[in-house]
Amino acid sequence: MKKGSIILLVIIFNVVLGASLVAVYFTTFNHNEPNEEAWILTIKGDVVQELNLTIKDLEVMPNITRDYIVQGTPTTNDTYTGVSLYYLVTEVANITLAATIKVISIDLFSNSLSLDEINATRDIIIAHKINGDNITSHSDGGVGPLRLIIPQKFEGEYNGQYCVKFVVEIKITLL
Repeated sequence: MKKGSIILLVIIFNVVLGASLVAVYFTTFNHNEPNEEAWILTIKGDVVQELNLTIKDLEVMPNITRDYIVQGTPTTNDTYTGVSLYYLVTEVANITLAATIKVISIDLFSNSLSLDEINATRDIIIAHKINGDNITSHSDGGVGPLRLIIPQKFEGEYNGQYCVKFVVEIKITLL
Protein backbone atom coordinates (compact mmCIF):
# COMPACT_ATOMS: atom_id res chain seq x y z
CA MET A 1 0.00 0.00 0.00
CA LYS A 2 1.33 3.42 -0.90
CA LYS A 3 2.26 5.96 1.74
CA GLY A 4 -0.35 8.45 0.42
CA SER A 5 -3.13 5.84 0.74
CA ILE A 6 -2.18 5.07 4.32
CA ILE A 7 -2.17 8.76 5.24
CA LEU A 8 -5.58 9.19 3.60
CA LEU A 9 -6.98 6.22 5.56
CA VAL A 10 -5.60 7.63 8.83
CA ILE A 11 -7.18 11.04 8.10
CA ILE A 12 -10.56 9.48 7.27
CA PHE A 13 -10.42 7.33 10.42
CA ASN A 14 -9.63 10.35 12.61
CA VAL A 15 -12.44 12.43 11.08
CA VAL A 16 -14.99 9.63 11.62
CA LEU A 17 -13.75 8.99 15.15
CA GLY A 18 -13.79 12.69 16.02
CA ALA A 19 -17.32 13.16 14.68
CA SER A 20 -18.52 10.12 16.63
CA LEU A 21 -16.97 11.35 19.87
CA VAL A 22 -18.52 14.81 19.46
CA ALA A 23 -21.97 13.27 18.83
CA VAL A 24 -21.66 10.99 21.87
CA TYR A 25 -20.46 13.88 24.04
CA PHE A 26 -23.41 16.15 23.21
CA THR A 27 -26.10 13.47 23.35
CA THR A 28 -24.78 11.93 26.56
CA PHE A 29 -24.24 15.12 28.51
CA ASN A 30 -27.09 17.15 26.93
CA HIS A 31 -25.22 20.47 27.20
CA ASN A 32 -27.65 22.54 25.19
CA GLU A 33 -30.76 21.97 27.27
CA PRO A 34 -31.00 23.11 30.87
CA ASN A 35 -33.31 21.21 33.18
CA GLU A 36 -36.76 22.61 33.95
CA GLU A 37 -35.66 24.30 37.18
CA ALA A 38 -32.85 26.13 35.37
CA TRP A 39 -34.84 26.96 32.20
CA ILE A 40 -34.79 30.69 31.57
CA LEU A 41 -37.02 32.74 29.27
CA THR A 42 -35.08 35.82 28.20
CA ILE A 43 -36.86 38.95 26.96
CA LYS A 44 -34.42 41.16 25.10
CA GLY A 45 -33.99 43.47 22.16
CA ASP A 46 -35.42 46.98 22.29
CA VAL A 47 -36.18 46.83 25.99
CA VAL A 48 -34.91 49.05 28.80
CA GLN A 49 -33.35 46.06 30.54
CA GLU A 50 -32.98 42.42 29.47
CA LEU A 51 -35.27 40.22 31.55
CA ASN A 52 -34.65 36.63 32.63
CA LEU A 53 -37.73 34.76 33.83
CA THR A 54 -37.88 31.29 35.33
CA ILE A 55 -40.86 28.98 35.01
CA LYS A 56 -41.68 29.82 38.63
CA ASP A 57 -41.78 33.52 37.67
CA LEU A 58 -44.25 32.70 34.89
CA GLU A 59 -46.42 30.62 37.22
CA VAL A 60 -47.07 33.60 39.53
CA MET A 61 -48.04 35.95 36.68
CA PRO A 62 -51.64 36.13 35.44
CA ASN A 63 -52.15 32.85 33.55
CA ILE A 64 -54.62 31.76 30.91
CA THR A 65 -55.91 28.19 30.95
CA ARG A 66 -57.96 27.01 27.97
CA ASP A 67 -58.31 24.32 25.34
CA TYR A 68 -56.18 24.72 22.23
CA ILE A 69 -56.14 22.61 19.09
CA VAL A 70 -52.64 22.38 17.67
CA GLN A 71 -53.18 21.03 14.17
CA GLY A 72 -50.19 19.41 12.55
CA THR A 73 -48.56 16.02 12.75
CA PRO A 74 -50.00 14.90 15.09
CA THR A 75 -53.04 17.07 15.77
CA THR A 76 -53.69 17.53 19.48
CA ASN A 77 -56.48 19.02 21.56
CA ASP A 78 -55.15 19.83 25.01
CA THR A 79 -55.63 22.29 27.84
CA TYR A 80 -52.63 24.63 28.04
CA THR A 81 -51.77 27.05 30.82
CA GLY A 82 -49.43 29.96 30.28
CA VAL A 83 -48.85 33.68 30.26
CA SER A 84 -50.27 35.83 27.49
CA LEU A 85 -47.55 36.95 25.09
CA TYR A 86 -49.30 40.33 25.04
CA TYR A 87 -48.92 40.57 28.83
CA LEU A 88 -45.22 39.66 28.67
CA VAL A 89 -44.54 42.30 26.01
CA THR A 90 -46.72 45.16 27.26
CA GLU A 91 -46.72 44.71 31.04
CA VAL A 92 -43.47 42.90 31.82
CA ALA A 93 -41.24 44.40 29.08
CA ASN A 94 -43.27 47.65 29.03
CA ILE A 95 -43.50 47.86 25.22
CA THR A 96 -46.53 49.68 23.82
CA LEU A 97 -45.17 51.02 20.50
CA ALA A 98 -45.36 49.15 17.19
CA ALA A 99 -42.96 46.22 17.39
CA THR A 100 -42.10 42.80 16.04
CA ILE A 101 -42.00 40.05 18.63
CA LYS A 102 -39.83 37.06 17.72
CA VAL A 103 -40.25 33.92 19.84
CA ILE A 104 -37.13 31.75 19.60
CA SER A 105 -36.49 28.13 20.58
CA ILE A 106 -33.33 26.56 21.94
CA ASP A 107 -32.53 25.27 18.42
CA LEU A 108 -33.12 28.80 16.96
CA PHE A 109 -36.42 27.93 15.28
CA SER A 110 -38.62 31.00 15.60
CA ASN A 111 -41.92 32.69 14.83
CA SER A 112 -42.39 36.44 14.49
CA LEU A 113 -45.59 38.31 15.30
CA SER A 114 -46.47 41.99 15.39
CA LEU A 115 -47.74 43.70 18.51
CA ASP A 116 -51.02 44.23 16.64
CA GLU A 117 -51.32 40.46 16.02
CA ILE A 118 -50.80 39.55 19.67
CA ASN A 119 -53.16 42.35 20.70
CA ALA A 120 -55.90 41.03 18.38
CA THR A 121 -56.11 37.84 20.42
CA ARG A 122 -54.81 37.86 23.95
CA ASP A 123 -54.91 34.03 23.84
CA ILE A 124 -51.43 33.64 22.32
CA ILE A 125 -49.49 32.26 25.27
CA ILE A 126 -46.12 31.05 26.41
CA ALA A 127 -47.36 27.80 27.92
CA HIS A 128 -45.70 25.99 30.81
CA LYS A 129 -48.43 23.44 31.55
CA ILE A 130 -50.39 20.96 29.46
CA ASN A 131 -53.47 19.27 30.92
CA GLY A 132 -52.47 20.51 34.38
CA ASP A 133 -48.93 19.10 34.32
CA ASN A 134 -45.64 20.81 33.51
CA ILE A 135 -44.80 20.48 29.83
CA THR A 136 -42.22 17.73 29.45
CA SER A 137 -38.78 18.85 28.30
CA HIS A 138 -37.18 17.79 25.03
CA SER A 139 -34.71 15.51 26.81
CA ASP A 140 -37.69 13.61 28.23
CA GLY A 141 -39.47 13.37 24.85
CA GLY A 142 -41.66 16.46 25.22
CA VAL A 143 -42.09 19.88 23.60
CA GLY A 144 -41.13 22.11 26.51
CA PRO A 145 -40.77 23.12 29.21
CA LEU A 146 -42.03 26.29 27.45
CA ARG A 147 -44.02 26.43 24.23
CA LEU A 148 -45.61 29.21 22.22
CA ILE A 149 -49.27 28.36 21.64
CA ILE A 150 -51.18 30.22 18.94
CA PRO A 151 -54.90 29.45 18.66
CA GLN A 152 -56.36 28.44 15.33
CA LYS A 153 -57.87 31.36 13.39
CA PHE A 154 -60.39 28.98 11.80
CA GLU A 155 -61.30 25.31 12.23
CA GLY A 156 -58.87 23.06 10.39
CA GLU A 157 -56.07 25.66 10.16
CA TYR A 158 -52.63 24.06 10.41
CA ASN A 159 -51.27 26.15 13.27
CA GLY A 160 -48.77 23.62 14.65
CA GLN A 161 -45.86 25.02 12.66
CA TYR A 162 -46.32 28.39 14.40
CA CYS A 163 -46.38 26.94 17.93
CA VAL A 164 -42.65 27.11 18.71
CA LYS A 165 -41.37 24.36 21.03
CA PHE A 166 -38.56 24.71 23.61
CA VAL A 167 -38.94 28.51 23.90
CA VAL A 168 -35.93 30.30 25.45
CA GLU A 169 -36.16 33.87 24.13
CA ILE A 170 -38.51 36.66 23.17
CA LYS A 171 -36.76 39.30 21.07
CA ILE A 172 -38.56 42.62 20.69
CA THR A 173 -37.72 44.96 17.82
CA LEU A 174 -39.37 48.37 17.69
CA LEU A 175 -40.54 49.46 14.24
